[in-house]
Amino acid sequence: MPENTFENITNRTMKTETQVWSDLRRHAATQLRPGFADRVVRAARAVAKAVPSLTSIFALSAVTVAVCFLVVALSGDSARDAAENDFNLAGWQKIADAADEFAVNL
Repeated sequence: MPENTFENITNRTMKTETQVWSDLRRHAATQLRPGFADRVVRAARAVAKAVPSLTSIFALSAVTVAVCFLVVALSGDSARDAAENDFNLAGWQKIADAADEFAVNL
């Protein structure tokens, strides 16, 4: 007569969590080509080297700010110059109209 019928049944039908994980790892290992882990680590290190440093990011930001400030300063001057030119042209137009009127009345 078996010593413990329940224990015999569960050992044959139920797998423990450790055994399930072991089976999954074994199955996964058969799905991967040799050297997969090394290729992943090499690729991760290559990406880490390609990432710009904090100093270069800061330098790029500083240059961008300087260029933007320069563009704003120059465009402000040109807008002010354009308004001044329009004002001057309007004044000369009045003078030209007055000269034309004077010439007609002679």
